[in-house]
Amino acid sequence: MTPFSPVYTYGILCGITSLVLLHLWSLVRFRARTKGLPLPPGPRRLPFVGNLLNVPSSWKPWVGFRHLAQEYGDIVYVEVFGRPMLILGNPDVMLEFLDKRSAISSDRVPSPLIELTGQGYNFAFIPYGQWWRRHRRAFWQQFHPGVVPRYYHHQQSITRDFLAKVLHEPTACQELIRYCLSAVALKAVYNSDMHSLADPRLSVIEDLFVGIREVTASMQLLLDFCPSLQYLPAWTPVIGKFLKKLSASKAPNYHLIETEYADAKARVESGAIDHSVVSNLIQKLDEVRNKEADLMNEEVQIAKGVAGVAMEGEFDLLVTFSTTEGFFVAMALHPEVQRKAQAELDTVVGPQRLPDFGDRDSLVYINAIVKESLRWHNVVPLGVAHKTIEDAELRGYFIPRETMVVPNVWYCVRLIAVATRACMHDHRYYAEPERFNPDRFIRDGRLHADVLDPSNFVFGFGRRKCPGRHFADAGLFILFASVLHVFKIELAKDASGRPVDVKHEQSHGFLSQVTFACITSDALVLTFDRYPENFPCVVRPRSEEAVALIRGSRPREGQ
Repeated sequence: MTPFSPVYTYGILCGITSLVLLHLWSLVRFRARTKGLPLPPGPRRLPFVGNLLNVPSSWKPWVGFRHLAQEYGDIVYVEVFGRPMLILGNPDVMLEFLDKRSAISSDRVPSPLIELTGQGYNFAFIPYGQWWRRHRRAFWQQFHPGVVPRYYHHQQSITRDFLAKVLHEPTACQELIRYCLSAVALKAVYNSDMHSLADPRLSVIEDLFVGIREVTASMQLLLDFCPSLQYLPAWTPVIGKFLKKLSASKAPNYHLIETEYADAKARVESGAIDHSVVSNLIQKLDEVRNKEADLMNEEVQIAKGVAGVAMEGEFDLLVTFSTTEGFFVAMALHPEVQRKAQAELDTVVGPQRLPDFGDRDSLVYINAIVKESLRWHNVVPLGVAHKTIEDAELRGYFIPRETMVVPNVWYCVRLIAVATRACMHDHRYYAEPERFNPDRFIRDGRLHADVLDPSNFVFGFGRRKCPGRHFADAGLFILFASVLHVFKIELAKDASGRPVDVKHEQSHGFLSQVTFACITSDALVLTFDRYPENFPCVVRPRSEEAVALIRGSRPREGQ
C-alpha cells in the first residue's frame, strides 16, 4: 500500500474526522457544563502546555500573579497541561469563594511534594473528606478559643524567660526568638521543657520546613504533572538538587511525630498527667482502646499527626517566628509606634510588673500592633492552594471542578515606578499600605471592626482556616507586649556610627521568611535572613527599673 493509495488516504481522513468529532463532542459537553457562562479572563493558552509560560517560575511568584491580575483583573484563569488554575487577587472575592462557599472550595491539590518533605501526616494538606474532618475535629478540641487560656501560663512564663535571656545575650536576639516560640510549642504540645539555645531540638525544629521553603510554582507543577521525576537520582541536574533539599525535612518531621510523641506518651503512662495536647489525646485514646484494632490504629495515627501539626501550628510556628522578626524590624524603623505602645503600657500596666493576659482588653494599641504585624509581613504569600470539588459559578464566570484556587494574599511590588498591591497591601483597603501603622485598626480608642482583619487571610480561608490561630495570636500578644514594656528596639549602627538603612523584604519560596536589605555607609547592599550576627536590630533595656523587673520576674517551671 503506497502513501497515496485510496485505502491509506481513507484511513487518514477517518482518523482526522474522528479527532474532529471527538473535539466537537468534548466542546458540546463542556458547553453543557458551563450553562453558557464564560471562563474567567486570562492569557491565551498554547497547545498542550497551556499557560505554562505565564505561570511565574522564579523570584517571588506572587509578584508574577499580581502582574497577571493587573492585566486581566482580580479573577484570572490559566491552564497548565490541561489543569485549571484560578488566581484570586482581591480580598472580597477570596472571602466570597473560599469562605462563604467553602463546601465546594476546601479540597487540596494532591502533590508528591507532601511526602517528599515528610509532611504526609499534616492535615493541612490532606484532601477534603472524612479523614481530614477527624484530624480537624481532634485538633480543634485542643485549640478552640475556650481552651486556649490553659496555655497562657506556658506562654507567659517562657516569654519572661526570653526577656531574661535577651537581657543577658542581646546579640542573640534572632536565635532567642526561635527558642522562645519553640519552647512554648514543645511545652504546650508535649509537656517537654527547653531551657537554652544549646538544646538540639532547636535545629530539628528549624529544619522542619527547610525543604518546603524551596518549593517554587514551576517545580511544583513539574512534579505534579510528572510524579515519576521524584525517583530521579540525586546527581540529576537541577531536579536532583531540588529533590535533595526537599528530603532534608523528612528526618526532623519523623522525629516530631515519632520520637517526641513517644517520649510524651511515656511520661503520661508513668503518671505525669497534665493539660498538654499529647496528654489529652492519649486520654481520648483510652476511650476507644477496647474497640477494633483498625480503629485504634487510625486514632493513634490521628493523635500523632495532630500533635505534630500542633507543634508546627499548621505553619503557625514559622508564621509567628517570621511575624515576630518583622515586628522587631518594624519597631526599629518606626520609633514613633514604639513610643506610643510604651506609653500605653506605662499607663495600663505600670512600672511595677510585666504585662499579662488580663491586660489584653485594655492594651488596644498593642492589639493593633499584632494585627499590623500580621498584615505587614505574611509568611505564606499565596496561602495553601485550594481545589474545587464540583463545577461552580463565580461572579458570572464558570469555574470547572478540580480547579486549583490560589489566593494572592500578600505582596507589594516596590521595584517599579508605581507600586501595585495585593490583598494585605491593597491601597483600597489600607491607606499607605507599605507603612507600618497600627492606628489604621483603631477608631475612637477601640479596635474598629469595619477594618479588614488580616487574620481572616493570613491563617487561611473557610473550613481550611488554621484552627491554631487563637493560640498563635495569644503568643504574639504576650511577646510583643512584654518586649515593648522593658526594651527599646533600635537600628544597628555601621562603622561610622550611623544607623543602618534597612529595607524590609521577603525571601522567595512557598514559605517566605523575613529578609533584610541593608545599605551601609559605603553603599554596599547586604541581604540576609537567618544569620543572628547580621540581625539589624539592637535591643536595649528601657531603664534600670526595667532591668530589675526582668530579673525579678518569676522564673520558668523547672528552673
